[in-house]
Amino acid sequence: MSEGQVHPKSLDGLKSLFETLYPSLCLFANTYLNDMDKAKDVVQEVFIKIWERDTPYPNFYAIKALLYKAVKNRCLDYLKSKYHRRMVQSPDIDFDHMLSDDFFYTQLILTDTYAQLETAIKQLPKKSEAVIRLTLNAYTNKEIAEELSISKNTVKSQKRIAYKKLRHALGSLLNIF
Repeated sequence: MSEGQVHPKSLDGLKSLFETLYPSLCLFANTYLNDMDKAKDVVQEVFIKIWERDTPYPNFYAIKALLYKAVKNRCLDYLKSKYHRRMVQSPDIDFDHMLSDDFFYTQLILTDTYAQLETAIKQLPKKSEAVIRLTLNAYTNKEIAEELSISKNTVKSQKRIAYKKLRHALGSLLNIF
């Protein structure tokens, strides 16, 4: 996304914004809602509101900040709604914690970090990507070899390739994972 003014009413601007931020915003919304389908609905609603507002924003970072705050507020509104309380038979939600800036910024950092990891994984060669995805799902080397019909040595080799490329792409973020 460019650093210049962002106008979501332009179809190209909205499409670029949507493609860039939609996955991360859905993950972010899911940290509040714990329901990915509802999280996707919330994010889509927020994008529609931005489209309808027809306001230019000074740059990508301004609209990104607005989108994250809007998604947070929409999630909290949903959780507070009578409909949700009737539908979900769970203990009261700790709104004070969810309303805190600490919770918001922690979820924002985690979501952004995950998005960077996902982008880096997608850049890997296909075999390495498959091996890393299974590794992140706690598969052993033996299980990965069986799942992908390759040898354990190939799994180890693909992991080495992937980790080298991920270290380069992510730098210090890799230590978080």
